[in-house]
Amino acid sequence: AITSTQQRLKLYSRTPTNGLMVYCGEVIREDGKEKKITIDFEPPKPVHTKLYWCDSKFHTEALAELLESDDKYGFLIMDGNGALFGTLQGNHREV
Repeated sequence: AITSTQQRLKLYSRTPTNGLMVYCGEVIREDGKEKKITIDFEPPKPVHTKLYWCDSKFHTEALAELLESDDKYGFLIMDGNGALFGTLQGNHREV
């Protein structure tokens, strides 16, 4: 899987604007045979997570979070010394 991922990454001269998601591994087909697959794509929103995981399943939690609500919340905190403004959208926060 590592070699397949390295070969796939060579197709990119730079990281896409929203980041890059790569899923690589073996799946069992309907006929019971194993098939190696490599899936790579630019997600619909920026990715702020780095994850390398060897497991018996594809972990798609980060992708699922990107498909959640586009609602954005703003916070304003003020005291006698100044103010702080921050936003929260999904799992992305900015101060």
